[in-house]
Amino acid sequence: MTTSHRLTLSKKQLVDCALAAPLEIITLTNCHGLSVSLSNLGASIWSVTVPEKNDKQVTTELVLNYQNVADWANNPYYFGVTAGRVANRIGNACFELNGKTINLTANEGVNQLHGGPGGLSQCFWSSETHQEQDAVVVVYRYHSPDGDQGFPGNMDIEVTYRLNNDNELTLSYQAVADQTTPICLTNHAYWNIAGTSSEDVLAQTLELSADHVLALNEQQIPTGELISVTDTAFDFRQRKAVGQDIQQLANGYDHYFVVNRDSDELMPVAKLMDPKSGRVMEILSTELGVQFYSGNFLDGSHTGSDGKPLTKFKGLCLETHGYPDAVNHSLFPSVIVKAGDVYRQTTQYRFCHV
Repeated sequence: MTTSHRLTLSKKQLVDCALAAPLEIITLTNCHGLSVSLSNLGASIWSVTVPEKNDKQVTTELVLNYQNVADWANNPYYFGVTAGRVANRIGNACFELNGKTINLTANEGVNQLHGGPGGLSQCFWSSETHQEQDAVVVVYRYHSPDGDQGFPGNMDIEVTYRLNNDNELTLSYQAVADQTTPICLTNHAYWNIAGTSSEDVLAQTLELSADHVLALNEQQIPTGELISVTDTAFDFRQRKAVGQDIQQLANGYDHYFVVNRDSDELMPVAKLMDPKSGRVMEILSTELGVQFYSGNFLDGSHTGSDGKPLTKFKGLCLETHGYPDAVNHSLFPSVIVKAGDVYRQTTQYRFCHV
């Protein structure tokens, strides 16, 4: 059987007057029917569909999307995007670097979130596709100029999506800048592995290999302290339902879980399971932690691709990246990358049924 019959790739364009340029949608499909659609806006995951275990003709959507294509112009929930230059939050939208205060563009009160209002998630990326013997691949590239959202240095970024016949979707990140600067990239897909037509994710079970989470202030900025998950709502070391302890928290989960690791190799960090369908998504990463966000601010003001309102807990994010606000905490592992050095990050999603 030829490679083209086992793994396929297709392209299409969607034109909408609200967008600065046409959306280019690239779809990767493997021999099992796992299909991943990607967009050039934010180098983002647009759709992930899988066949039902007992009826291969029926597919289920696993990531949240908008019904109205124009909603991608603002994408208030950051659906599926590549977030950066620095993912998550930077307190007071500033930090010190080499004795100089770097002032960033704020977009969440006085703080910066996911790289600022014009960060990587809001940009159109170029793309290149190719087919390997055992995978189909899309490489997205973007040049971020010096001063972009306040960050120093011209930066060239690549995000590679690779889908193989083992039902593995691998995201590989690479970036290099001509000045010393922070780099911390992630993907912001909202997962609902029961299917996005289901009401919420609260019955799905989650396992996180993490003994600690970062303590946060009232603005969701790390204080610099680590909290043990023992006897708290944050203990997912043994698999439990997402909703089991969520009422102990003021507004659900939006916390950074520090992964238990003894090397920087690709390793399992999270596992999400839908008890009803038996569908499982395992996440492996080279990163130091996972931001678990339970979709607390989905407020029903936008409609999903299934025609239903996007409401609280409709999907969840498991964002693999370095410590948030690390630029302002000397005791956190640094996200500063020297001029000319190459930043790399790998995260892999594995899909199966039990």
